Amino acid sequence: MKPLSKKTKLVIAWTALMTVIGTALLHQWQFFAIGCFSIAFLLVANHFDLLKDPNDKK
Repeated sequence: MKPLSKKTKLVIAWTALMTVIGTALLHQWQFFAIGCFSIAFLLVANHFDLLKDPNDKK
């Protein structure tokens, strides 16, 4: 797996936070499942360099 870019770290952290808060407030497992799917999708997108941040240095 490739290292996570700054943008990817921020997006995954925000998604995880919203998943936890949404699941706690709504008490629906579907919300948690969608959050987990979103994080998995973001990791795949990072692997294929689809979330490039022009400010990241190599």
